[in-house]
Amino acid sequence: ASRTSNGSNNDAYSTSIASATSTRPQALVASLKSPRRVWYCALFISSLIAMGSTFEAVKMQRRYTAPTIPPTPTQQWSVASITITFLLTFLTLSLQMASPTKATKYLHGTKLELGLILLLSGFTCSSVGTATNPASGMAVNASGGVSFGNLFYSTWASFISAMGALLSFLRTERGFDVSSELSSRGNRFRTWAILIVVTLIVMGSSASCYDAKCDELYNDIRPVKYCRRAAFGVSAGCIGCVASLAVVAMRLSCATMTLEGRANRTIFIIEGILSVVLFCIFGFAVAYLTSEKGPGAPLGNLYYSSWVAFALTFFVATSCFEEFQAAKSMILLGRQPPPQEEQYSDIEREREALNSDANSIAMPDERIPYDNDNASIAERGDSQAG
Repeated sequence: ASRTSNGSNNDAYSTSIASATSTRPQALVASLKSPRRVWYCALFISSLIAMGSTFEAVKMQRRYTAPTIPPTPTQQWSVASITITFLLTFLTLSLQMASPTKATKYLHGTKLELGLILLLSGFTCSSVGTATNPASGMAVNASGGVSFGNLFYSTWASFISAMGALLSFLRTERGFDVSSELSSRGNRFRTWAILIVVTLIVMGSSASCYDAKCDELYNDIRPVKYCRRAAFGVSAGCIGCVASLAVVAMRLSCATMTLEGRANRTIFIIEGILSVVLFCIFGFAVAYLTSEKGPGAPLGNLYYSSWVAFALTFFVATSCFEEFQAAKSMILLGRQPPPQEEQYSDIEREREALNSDANSIAMPDERIPYDNDNASIAERGDSQAG
């Protein structure tokens, strides 16, 4: 019996040693993996497609020019930027796969990786600008419509992948989570921040369409309606960008945490007025720009960005209206006389007893709507009612 027990103990010990030695390399390999490998792989695939599409687009454009005429600077820069992006991403992935230990030591989380990601972000941003510019005619035509879908969408995918890698680096290596920071300040604040980027795209796309067809130096015949609508798109994008940036700056610098904060009341009033104004502007811009003779009629940057801007302004205006209604209902509920004792139910008595405790963890009354964005004005209802 003792021999049998010793044999079983030895078998259990050997099994535990084997399991430990088998799981140790797996844990080591998992620790050597870069948290941005998915973004690098996405950037590798999208840049490969974009590079092949760029070569094809330049080749098609060169067919209609004389062989003695050299490539334009836009064509040269477009090919160079996307090729450098592909080569840098390929070398990064090759280093991670060939030698994970060296990649962990010299690349992961270092300043070298930060510089590499910033470089990739710059090149992909340049690729998007050159490919989607109506004046270059590579991925879009002179009217701003998509003429080469692979090049158009692959360049945007490479830019999004590079930005994803940058945000991942800031979150894992610097402890700055952009998504959490925006979410912690409320959904409406995040919408305002996104609106800054979208209105910049509206402004830039409208300016590119205006330069392609309405510049007097290169066009003898100017389409009057087209040019007026392109100019209106530039104005709408500029107004939306400035207004969104002002709201974000005010909420970051001027908002207070006090209940009586007059600054919060002023910011909310300005925010509500701007949301209604921008909603009207971009509602008219969608109808004006994406009509048959507008610069945003064909599918392209201006078409997508104008509709997204209109949707974002609608969400912002709706959120402001809901907050106003919530604050109004809280003020009215605070002014009502307290109910009679016989109308209390057992649950309401228990909730009142819990709420009277200074260290209460009871949930607030479900009849009072409240969210993160309501803190600026809804909290004022109780103080005014008191």
